[in-house]
Parts: sequence; C-alpha cells; structure tokens
Amino acid sequence: MQVSSVRICVFTLLKGWRVSPSLSGPIFLSLAVLSTTLRAGAQSSTFGSDAQHTGNFNVPAQPLNRIRWTTNINFDNAGGAAHYGAPLITPSNTVLVPVRITNGFQVTAFEGATGRAKYTLSTDYIRPLLATNGWLIVYQPVVASPPSGSRLYYAGAGGTVYYIENLDSDTPSAPVQQCFYTNLAGYNSNKTAFNNSVFINTPLTTATNGVVYFGFRGSATNAPPPINSTNSGFVRLDATGNGTFVLAGAAANDSLITRDSHNCAPALSPDGSTVYVVVKGATANYCYLLGLDATNLTTKCKVQLRDPRNGNYAGVLDDGTASPMVGPDGDVFLGVMASPGNGSRGFLLHFNADLSVQKQPGGFGWDYTGAIVPTNMLPSYTGTSPYLIFSKYNNYASTDGDGINRIALLDPGAKQIDGHETANGLVQMREILTVAGFTPDANSFTATYPLAVREWCINASAVNPATKSVFAPCEDGRIYRWNLAANAVTESLVLGIGIGQPYVPTVIGPDGTIYTLNGGKFFALGGYSNVAVSVFSSAPDLSSIVVGQSLTFTAVVTNLDSLGPVPTGTVTFLDRTYRGTTAQTNTLAANIPLTNGISSVTASALSAGGSYPTNFSGSHFIIAQYSGDGTFPSGTATLVQRVHASATTTTLTSSGGSNTTATFTATVTPNIVTTNKPTGMVSFWDGDKFLSQVPLSTNVVATYFTTNLSAGAHAIEAKYASDTVFASSSASVIGVPPNLKSVSVSNDGSFQFTFTNMVGASFSVLGSQTLSSPLSNWLVIGSAIEVQPGQFQFSDPVSAGNTQRFYRVRSP
Repeated sequence: MQVSSVRICVFTLLKGWRVSPSLSGPIFLSLAVLSTTLRAGAQSSTFGSDAQHTGNFNVPAQPLNRIRWTTNINFDNAGGAAHYGAPLITPSNTVLVPVRITNGFQVTAFEGATGRAKYTLSTDYIRPLLATNGWLIVYQPVVASPPSGSRLYYAGAGGTVYYIENLDSDTPSAPVQQCFYTNLAGYNSNKTAFNNSVFINTPLTTATNGVVYFGFRGSATNAPPPINSTNSGFVRLDATGNGTFVLAGAAANDSLITRDSHNCAPALSPDGSTVYVVVKGATANYCYLLGLDATNLTTKCKVQLRDPRNGNYAGVLDDGTASPMVGPDGDVFLGVMASPGNGSRGFLLHFNADLSVQKQPGGFGWDYTGAIVPTNMLPSYTGTSPYLIFSKYNNYASTDGDGINRIALLDPGAKQIDGHETANGLVQMREILTVAGFTPDANSFTATYPLAVREWCINASAVNPATKSVFAPCEDGRIYRWNLAANAVTESLVLGIGIGQPYVPTVIGPDGTIYTLNGGKFFALGGYSNVAVSVFSSAPDLSSIVVGQSLTFTAVVTNLDSLGPVPTGTVTFLDRTYRGTTAQTNTLAANIPLTNGISSVTASALSAGGSYPTNFSGSHFIIAQYSGDGTFPSGTATLVQRVHASATTTTLTSSGGSNTTATFTATVTPNIVTTNKPTGMVSFWDGDKFLSQVPLSTNVVATYFTTNLSAGAHAIEAKYASDTVFASSSASVIGVPPNLKSVSVSNDGSFQFTFTNMVGASFSVLGSQTLSSPLSNWLVIGSAIEVQPGQFQFSDPVSAGNTQRFYRVRSP
C-alpha cells in the first residue's frame, strides 16, 4: 500500500482539534475545541411607571443617604399589612399619594422637594363587597394627558371616576365626575343600586392620548341596566367622558369566566393598540390573559394560564398585585401562582404579543410585576435579548421551599433548567444574577432552614438605567440599591423596623428622589443638600468574597460646590451583622481623619455563615459615619458586603460521542472541610457565547451535553455562580493544538502517525473505510500511546489489508 493512498481525514480531539487533509500538501491543523428603547422623562403616571408597567425611571437617582421627608398613608390600619397604591409624580414634581382612611381612601398632593402638603382630594370610593380581604384592594389613581392638559383620574363609588386639572397648583380645579355605563343623571337616578353592585377594583391605566382603562368587579346580584349582570368587566373612558365596557365572560368567550382580578392593572402594548387584562372564573385557578382592542375592547387574542410544569390551571389571586408587563418588543409577561404550590415562588409567564406563543417562564411572579432592564445596564452582557427582566421570587420555608428569598436579573431569551424543579427538567429564563436577602427571618430561622432570610417587599420596581441600579425594598425595613454593573449592593437605608409588609412600589421623581413605602408610611429618600457622603468596598461583588479576605472600605466626603472648601472631620466605620437573628454591631475603626475628603479602613476578620444556631450571617452592613465639621453637617452612608464561609474549586472535564457531540461535566467542591454542599447554578460558555445553565445536583455536579459543536476555535468555561455559603469559581477547558510530527507505513504495511499535545492527555482513535459514514458508525480502533512526554503515537495493523482508511482522534 502506498502512503499516498492513505487519507488522514479528521483529527477530532474532545478538548479538541481538527486536522484538515490536503492530498497535495501538508496536513493542516485547526483548533476545534469541544470543551432597548424606553420612554423618556421622570413622571410616574401610573402603576409600574407607565402604561406598559416597565418600572423604568430615566433621571439619575439620588444617593440613599437619608429620609428627606415622610408622611403617614394609613389611618385605617396604621402599621398593619395592607396593599397601597403607587405614588404618581408630575413633571413639575408634585407627588400624588393614595392614602388609606377609615373605610375609604383619599389622595394627597405634596411638594416633592420639601414634602409640604398642597391639597387633599376626598373620595366616595366603596370597596368591592365580594373582596374577602377588603384591605388588600389597591387604590391607584392615574395621571392622564389628553389634549386639554394633564388630569388626575381617581376612582369613585358605583364605578364612577373623578378627575381634576391644574395638578401642580395648591388649588386644583373642582373634581368632575364621569360614569362609563350611563350619564350622571342615569347614575344618580339609581345611585344606591349602582354603588352596591359596581366596584372599580384595579389600578387605572392611561394611554398617551389620555384614554383611561380599568377593571370593575360585580356583586352577587345583577347590576342595573345597562350592565345587567354580576360579571366583572373592563372599561375604556375617553377625555370627553364617553365610556365603552365589556364583560369578562363575553371577552373570554367562556361561560365559566365571571371576574376580573383585584389589583391587576390593564397594560397597553407599546403602540397603544392592545390592552392586556386578566379574567377568571369562580376559582382563582381558572384564568385567561386577554388582549383587547384598545379602541373598542373587542377580543383580539387570549391564552389560558397554566402551570408550566404540569399544565394545571395557574392562579391569579385576588390578594396579589401582579399585572401584565409589556416589553419594548411587545412580549407580554404575567406572574401567576403555581398549582400545586412551590414555596410561593409561582412563575412569571412569557408570551408573544398576540399570545399565540408561550416562551420559557421566569422564577416567581404571582404577586409581582416584572420590570424592564436595558442590556446596557449590565456591561458584561453578551447575549442576544433586546432587554432583561428584573424579578424576584420568594421561597418560603416549607416542604418545597428553603426560606431563601431572592431578587434576580433574568434573560428572557436564554434558558436554564429550573434549580427548584430539577425532577421535571423545567426550562425557564436564565438567571444572570441573583441576590438573596440579607437579614435572617426570625419566623423561619431554624435548624432546618438556617439560611432563611426576610423577603423582598416589591410589587413594582424602580429601574434606573442612568445609574445602572435597581431599587428594592425589603421586609427587613430597609431599601437597597443593587448596582447591576458591579453586582453589588452599594447603598442601603433603614426606613423602619422589620415588620410584615405588603408588597410595595418604588418610584423615582424628576429630581432623582426615591419614593417608597414601609409600615404604613410614605418615604422620600435622597442625598444631603450640600455634601455627598459615600462608602466603597475594594471588592464589592456579592458572589466572590470569602472569610479571611482582606477588604478596604473607603469613605468619600465631597463638597457639592466644587469651588468650596474640602470637608474635614473624621469617619467611624461600623460593621452590623447577625448572630442567629440577633443583630450585633462592631466598630471597625473610630474617628479616622479625612485626608482630602477621604478616609479608609482595612478589615480581614469579617465573619461568614456557620452552623445553626450560633452562626453569623455572611451579610455585613458597612456603615461610614461622618462627623461633620464647622461647614458641613454629619452624614452616613451604608453598603452591604457579602462574605462567604468558603471558597470553591470548579473542575471541568469532557467526554465525546462523535465529531460534533460532547458532554461537559463541572464539579464544584468547597475549599474547606464541611458537610454542607454548594448549591445553585453553573453556566457553560464558549468564549463569550452563553451555552447553557444548569443547577448543581446533590452530588455538586452540573452537566452540559451538546450535539452541534461547529468546526473552529472553542474555549469552554464553566462558571459557578455562588450561593449564600459558598463563593463563586470557574474552570476552563483550553486545548493545545496538536502538532502532527510524522506519518509512515511500516514494513508489514501497518499505518502509523505521531503527534504532540499536552503531557498526560489521553486520546482515542476511531476508524472508518467511508468518509461519509455517519459518525455513530465510526469505531474506536485503539488508543494513542504517549511514547515520550507530550508525544503520542498510534499504529494500525489492520490498515495493511485496506486500500483506504479514515481516522478520527478524540480526547479521551
């Protein structure tokens, strides 16, 4: 046999390399490793900031240094649990706040800069008689912009609404009452009957042309004509008072549908042509999401809501506040309760604009409305989605929950296996980043749930692209700034004691003031008036810091007048953390003088999680207290530093099945001796291309299998994302291109080739007499032998009897 008749067709190493044949020249080796546009302006006109409920506020938010002003918004159940409407803010910074009073609501206007009360609007609003928990009703007005000028619309009795104009004046116009189903004379002629049978029970939403949409709930007896039904329904009300309505059953074309859902705000498509609403039957677990024509309320599309795990009917509960949210591309997101329950996580369902395609869901959503995060808020993002989603999921301590409540940044266009639903392999949106709560939950903190933390009290978030931050209040009585670019909680502010809270909204005003709620009070938050006080960590990332690691905390105090004096004085650094559920405060350094406005301290003894009940939390509130001087007042800034009990080591191995298939296995092990095991997600990457994300098994292993690896260069990396106890780590499979050294035919006719590669590597050789043979038909004919360190040889005696032979090489 002549050497020229033997073709070395392909070298395919799993770590991986390909040899391309050239019959007229040398064999060439090439690497083949198998290892948003949003609305402008600061005005918050409705629940979720706009008619799509995207939660975006584009004016840069102020620092979280202090409570600028506060006011009571609950005179009916002060300090107790209740749902509250979101504040509305005009471009001129008038803040309109829904306030609970005995058996009703009012709206109070404040001057945003100072908190001065401007006026109060009383209402005759009546809560739905069928509400099992009347205190759960959200009273949510809306600021509309018809051609005549801005109006504040707010709900009244019997399904009527009122509006005022001149919103920024201390003496706005007199209220005008409108009725969607008849004129005022018709309403007043049967007022008692209408008041007892028609109840506005959703937030009001407005289109850019000033048209207002809302839902209403019926009663156990028919409303008078022209409604003449016990059904709920939906309303379109234009600026002239002309109303159009449709009943829920007719809109769904399903006789089992009778109700809308309390607190579920209608949402508009970006072009304003479709209004999305939720309807349900006698049970909250029989629901549809409908797309109605925004001009006449005819039904354009619908989808029945189901649990993505099992196809059971999903729930939209009356005591929740989740509303549809519409992305810039028209996709629709809606939070639902799972059936059966899953630690109250629920799911954030995801549909295309006409509801004909259901895409992968996100974790948690039944009492939360998702928010849009422009991709430029995360500079490291390399995916293909036009935007990301800020979400949260509670995970109450129970048979199917671990008490670790989180917020999350999700990629709606990328997939992962749900870490909580591994048994059924549920595919859902990829969690790019997650943050567990920072304060232990005394109600759940036990030997079974030693890492249980307080939940995130959010029903509508404040996303701030200008600062790459999201603001999230928590049931521990604090509000947090999550800087997505750094994956760090760079600021935190205490609002009150940690008490049981409803889920509350957060908004940002035109001057950057952050507004949120806690304990029946309304808070305006921001920086100091003439000085800036900030504190920074040398390693702020929430996923990577380990106990014993040296950290430097730096306080920066700046005169906001660049021409004025540099602040002097001292800074005291405190560390507030927890032993069990008991807070304790340690002084890291006291009275450190400022030098050119800067003071710092280095610490290497911050504690981390341990064993119940004597464990320290791995969460540290680092507080910089500025003393002030003769020119500047004292001030405080707080960040959160997460410290893990153990570093981890991730190892990545690979095995191959054919030229284009491979299995990659990541194993994550603690760097200390412990009975605890790392949990959470491992993501697999090919360079900066995301491949897959899967949860660690109970054996701390994550596996990714692919069938379509392309020819060319690949560099496979596995990244462990961290959990509360264990820090992040990563590993790569980076091959060394083989160097074909020689090809020869021995005296007995056998074929032999030699190549070099990494010392200690292992290689299998596959053979076939037909190049076009399916890869599954190629047979392993032997192993290459490492004859010298890094030099490998393979001899094929069978080739002596063949006129043609093809070879593939893979590792292992």
